[in-house]
Amino acid sequence: MTNLNFMRTILQLAFVLCILLFSTKTMAQCAGTDNTVTICTKDADETNKTFDLFTQLGGSPTTGGTWSTNDPANFYALDRNTGILNLWDVKNSGQHEFTYTNDCSGSVESATITINLGGYPGEDNIDGSADACGDDPRVNLHGYIGDETEGKFQDFNGTWDAVTPEAAPYLSLNFFDAASAGPGIYEFTHTVPAVGPCPSRQARLILEVQRPANSGIGSNLTVCTTDDLSGYTDFNLNGLLEDEDINGTWSEGPNTDQLSDLTDQNIDIQAIRDRHTYGTFTFTYTVYPSHAVCDIHRTQVEITILPTLIATMNASNFCSGDTKYRIDITDYDDTLIGNGTYSVTYGLSSASGTNSETTALILNNDKTGSFQIDAILVQTNETTTLSIISLGEDVCPDIQVSPIQFIETDPMVDVTDACEANSVSVILSDIFDPSYNLANGTYDVNYTITAPSGTETVHQANAIAFSSGRANFTVPATQILETGEHTFNFEVENGFPLDCEITDSAMITAIPEAIDLNLLVDNSCNATSIDVMVSAPTLDDGAYEVTYEVISQETNTVLINNSINFNGGTADYEIDVTTLEQGNYTVTVKSTQNDTTPCRTEFDFEISEKFAVEGVPALPEAEAVQTFCLAEYSPGLPTLQDIIVSANGEMLFYDTATDMDILPLDTELVDGEDYFISNIDPNNNCEGSDRIQVTVNLSDPESPTLLVGNPTFCGSENPTVTDLITSVSSSGEIVWYESANGGTALSNDTALTNGKSYYAATEINGLCQSSERIEIIPTVYELEAATLEFSTLPLCGLDDPTITDLREAESDSSYTVLWYNTPENGTPLDDSTLLTTGTTYYAESYNPDTGCMNPERMAITIDLTNCEPEDYGFFIPDGFSPNGDGRNDTFFVPNIEVIFPEFTLEILNRYGTSLFKGDRNKPAWNGKNGNNTAPNGVYFYIIDYNKEGHTPVQGRLYLNR
Repeated sequence: MTNLNFMRTILQLAFVLCILLFSTKTMAQCAGTDNTVTICTKDADETNKTFDLFTQLGGSPTTGGTWSTNDPANFYALDRNTGILNLWDVKNSGQHEFTYTNDCSGSVESATITINLGGYPGEDNIDGSADACGDDPRVNLHGYIGDETEGKFQDFNGTWDAVTPEAAPYLSLNFFDAASAGPGIYEFTHTVPAVGPCPSRQARLILEVQRPANSGIGSNLTVCTTDDLSGYTDFNLNGLLEDEDINGTWSEGPNTDQLSDLTDQNIDIQAIRDRHTYGTFTFTYTVYPSHAVCDIHRTQVEITILPTLIATMNASNFCSGDTKYRIDITDYDDTLIGNGTYSVTYGLSSASGTNSETTALILNNDKTGSFQIDAILVQTNETTTLSIISLGEDVCPDIQVSPIQFIETDPMVDVTDACEANSVSVILSDIFDPSYNLANGTYDVNYTITAPSGTETVHQANAIAFSSGRANFTVPATQILETGEHTFNFEVENGFPLDCEITDSAMITAIPEAIDLNLLVDNSCNATSIDVMVSAPTLDDGAYEVTYEVISQETNTVLINNSINFNGGTADYEIDVTTLEQGNYTVTVKSTQNDTTPCRTEFDFEISEKFAVEGVPALPEAEAVQTFCLAEYSPGLPTLQDIIVSANGEMLFYDTATDMDILPLDTELVDGEDYFISNIDPNNNCEGSDRIQVTVNLSDPESPTLLVGNPTFCGSENPTVTDLITSVSSSGEIVWYESANGGTALSNDTALTNGKSYYAATEINGLCQSSERIEIIPTVYELEAATLEFSTLPLCGLDDPTITDLREAESDSSYTVLWYNTPENGTPLDDSTLLTTGTTYYAESYNPDTGCMNPERMAITIDLTNCEPEDYGFFIPDGFSPNGDGRNDTFFVPNIEVIFPEFTLEILNRYGTSLFKGDRNKPAWNGKNGNNTAPNGVYFYIIDYNKEGHTPVQGRLYLNR
């Protein structure tokens, strides 16, 4: 019973403890409770700038917690420690939540204040003080409705509407395109929506768009130092402008001295040329606007006087072999063009076509100069005209240097080796006459022979006939006085002047003694006797040994042999072969001439004849009808040697079965013709008595039909042989070649070459092709990739630069440039497209004549901060009046955020205390010192432009309310 009471007591204590703990947590609520507040006209009460959120909490909140918001737009309007909220800094009407979080004895609690905030549309501005310039395409209307009146800012979630109907097409959100709308007076409204019980509110704006100044579109004038400038002695600069205001004035650079005062607009270009010879001279047309809201406009034009090269060009006639040829410039006028190195573009023209290349031209102090041309561009053995095309964009294109002609030759001579006491054959080729034509007619040829001993003899071959630069004649044996290697140097008298020698060498070999052997078999098929005949030079000392033998071809056994010894002369011996049995035999006669004369090609002399005793060869074997595809033999025809025959020995062809006239092996076959064949047994030189017959058929499919002889392609499409198929039609398959005859068939993926000939043949069943091929010459348009003069282009955003300004970066070329804002694909940009900061633009080459383009694009980066302050009327105001009248209510420097995007601004009072710090994100001072109003008086500013070439400035300003 005692234990039961004890347990009951423990349970009662535990229950009381739980009640106490639960009551403590319930009563804590140190963060307070949620609450909703509605404020319709936040701008009507200045205390709303210090709205205390803590006092709006329900329950019993305790201090020490922190405040937070999930809306980044309200982040800086809230003091997270005190809960003080600047409702004037909350830029959007609508519902806003702020959360208070507190630590309640280890338990974190939170409560939320929801504010239904009515809208503030800003202040009416209808008194005519709102002005914008008619060249501004993005006028921010928020800047005119008192967004800083007493520190109040209009809501950003309002809606702008055009009351003036003409303004509606040019209004986008809060931006008005004044440049498109044009000068005039336009009315707008800014409306913020209703929020709960808070009504919608509206502010009015009357904006006057002022006419901008227009200094016109300028063009430049380029003349040459050698031009007749008498018509430019009273040149009106206005002629270089288009659509300009007439109330502008002209100014000039420091070196021209042409304008007498601001009313002067005429200059003497001839006088500028006479004073400076050449150069670029700048003149500026300035127009001031009728209203200060618009900028001063300036247009700059350039008068460029280019130097001119007047000179004489000389060149020798060249012989092939060098990689570069030197061209000399003489007597150039150094008063019209200075010494130095120029980028010369020259052109070469000959019968084979034209070439051009750019290289360096060096002009010296002595009025001479030179440049080199690439020998690989010169066509050998053709008259070539050389002309100077250009010295670059800085030199007048009217270059007064007459073209010259020269020729690169490759004169050749072939002198044939000879034996002693023989004349020497000479062949001259590629020889030109003085008129740069291949020599025709008769010319004397002078030549020098240098013997192995070094002795030189000079000779002349008279009236040698040349045809198309080629001639042949002989050097008489009487002019060759030694044996050994001789050198021959030739000169064609009155022929083409050469800078090189025509030379060759030849070996003159002593004549050797020789021995002559001969055999005469009375009947190759059934021999009975053989004559051995010997003819040899007579020897002063010694004897010849001549041996002969008869060998059985079946057993290789020598059956008859004998030796003959004599001192020279002739000999005739008979070999008796009547005792030989039936079979095939070989008779051989041998002799050795043991000398070392180089002119001899054989030292061992041997002659053999095959014969038989009662021997007749077997009949040849061949297909009776044989077909030949003519394409396999083009451009010729198949001959007798193309007939397939199997036979033992040499084959003989006849027209008939009984004809005795042997046909030559190169006899061309005739379609449908019969040919008769026999053979000679190589073992016995015996011809068979029977012949076989072969009938010949010649096959030649019809050639393709030409549809398009000169198809065109773009190189960027990578055309191949497959793309030529639409140029022809055929009854069979098409096979392509690079030559009209022969060659190897091209694969379908063979890349096409511009101007190259391709030939199509018809193939039937993969067996036979047409002998005639059709020629196709494709044109493949290649286009070089776009090139830019520089990769970064500095511009000023205040000029509203467009794609047209990018063309300043384009290199001089033969193609059109298309601009894109993507590295690939996309649509070309119109020249009027405005450039934007941070965008990379891409240039692509395009040929409108062919429709071809090169897809490789070049990138350029745009810098829109390249603005010279003095060119845009940059100034720092010396005062402002923050009295809330909508005029001059803040101190700010016009256009500073564009010209100096990294600037900083600091305002100090006369005691040096900093009242305001600003930059491009916070450019204007509203006359406040924190939450307090700064009194009237003098203040000081410090502006650090943070741009190279511009030092920080400081000055004073006056605040007058």
